[in-house]
Amino acid sequence: MKRRKYGFIYKTHLFGRPTVRVMGAENVRHILLGEHRLVSVQWPASVRTILGSGCLSNLHNGQHKHRKKVIMRAFSRDALQHYVPVIQEEVSACLERWLGAAGPCLLVYPEVKRLMFRIAMRILLGFQPRQASPDGEQQLVEAFEEMIRNLFSLPIDVPFSGLYRGLRARNIIHAKIEENIRAKMARKEPEGGYKDALQLLMEYTQGNGEQLNMQELKESATELLFGGHETTASAATSLIAFLGLHHEVLQKVRKELQVKGLLCSSNQEKQLDMEVLEQLKYTGCVIKETLRLSPPVPGGFRIALKTLELNGYQIPKGWNVIYSICDTHDVADLFTNKEEFNPDRFMSPSPEDSSRFSFIPFGGGLRSCVGKEFAKVLLKIFTVELARSCDWQLLNGPPTMKTGPIVYPVDNLPTKFTGFSGQI
Repeated sequence: MKRRKYGFIYKTHLFGRPTVRVMGAENVRHILLGEHRLVSVQWPASVRTILGSGCLSNLHNGQHKHRKKVIMRAFSRDALQHYVPVIQEEVSACLERWLGAAGPCLLVYPEVKRLMFRIAMRILLGFQPRQASPDGEQQLVEAFEEMIRNLFSLPIDVPFSGLYRGLRARNIIHAKIEENIRAKMARKEPEGGYKDALQLLMEYTQGNGEQLNMQELKESATELLFGGHETTASAATSLIAFLGLHHEVLQKVRKELQVKGLLCSSNQEKQLDMEVLEQLKYTGCVIKETLRLSPPVPGGFRIALKTLELNGYQIPKGWNVIYSICDTHDVADLFTNKEEFNPDRFMSPSPEDSSRFSFIPFGGGLRSCVGKEFAKVLLKIFTVELARSCDWQLLNGPPTMKTGPIVYPVDNLPTKFTGFSGQI
């Protein structure tokens, strides 16, 4: 492993550019808090080309601040409360299909991706269930997979290159999103009783003179859909893996649900809400521990705005900087027995200041994940419904995880699901 040989800061090359890889809470703190002053976000050229210049992750300074503020309205506590029944409905229906599936096993990762994609389509972009036929939905899922597979590729747009395939897949996604945007423009009131993130963005631009053209709206919507389902699908798959390997932790989750009246058969259909979810402290710790050991996004990209010094090393102006989330979690002194899956480590509050950068699954600073509260609520509902509906067995044991660019199990996590009896 390179960090054992070179330490927490070392030089490498990525796509032909000199790059410095950074890990460790204190080093990462300087990078994340140095946005606009020491560093600025800069993803590889292929990412910028495929996602487009109009998406949040490629905006800077005032533009980024204003756009993020608008999108954050879609993840306020009131907005999240509106989303809870939609998420619960989709998760429950999905688990019911899993339990009724024929065959010896189910491949978890592609199934979870489809679930999270459907939830993101409804909540973030305002697609209604009737708008997405199974075939059309699967076509979009496959287009996203193709786009993401080629997100990090050489920036050469020739037939059959990675960038060419990524752009072709993106255009399929954009065509479907444009249909939805035009339908929204024709409607006076949003469907579903709440305003989704795309609706809020459209209204803001119309009311503040910052007219986004159709291409910019499509780019923003694609980014929302990417961030809203790929990362949560990775985390939910890891949750199934860890709980499948650690039955004692699953039992503790069920005991917490039992105490809150959420486990017994008479309460199986009890509707969740934000107040109930916030009381599930141990379940929240299970999610945190999953994100510590298996963060969906392995790191983030920056570019040095000026020559800077970091822990005795000089990083020249114009060099790329990658801060590593997974390595920072691995080396954090804050955690004892780092390789153990132990949600109890999060039950007591951790010290603040620099140590908060020991746990950064959502990044940090000005560029922290805009949808992190949505992700936490979604994963908590998923865990609750999974624990009170299903028992399961991982058929291949502990999975081998790979990054491409999101963390996923190479075998797609074949698993046998059975109904949970309700007894613990």
